[in-house]
Amino acid sequence: MLLAWFRLCVVALPVLLGCGTQLKFATVIPRDGTGQSGWQAACLEANVQNMTTGDSAVCTLTIGMPVETRDNGYIASWEAAEIAAECINKASDLVIRPAPPESPAALVCRSFKDTFLEILKETVRGSRVEIGCRPGIPVTRIGF
Repeated sequence: MLLAWFRLCVVALPVLLGCGTQLKFATVIPRDGTGQSGWQAACLEANVQNMTTGDSAVCTLTIGMPVETRDNGYIASWEAAEIAAECINKASDLVIRPAPPESPAALVCRSFKDTFLEILKETVRGSRVEIGCRPGIPVTRIGF
């Protein structure tokens, strides 16, 4: 019953893949033309629910990404959403699907966040994933 562990991995995360309209990135610091500047962020609220035990938690993450880097060039908000969605799906495959049925939802959220951060940083250097949402950042809610 591992695939039934958590509603988000079966329903919502595959929807994010390839859909730049799901996550809404907002420019926090505009780029300054130096070739490596600016900052954009989005907030993800995911309802993590263990379908075996009934345990649940809201996994709230702020996803931050540079607007422009030397390696990646300019990263538009729609492109940031696409990159983040792909990394979310990879992290889901590594953490959520194989999670043991007795795993507390909050611990799965923390493990997911750490894995998501590693994958995102490999894709776009300087990216961040933090627990909680920062004020003023658009929120995308999934799995509710």
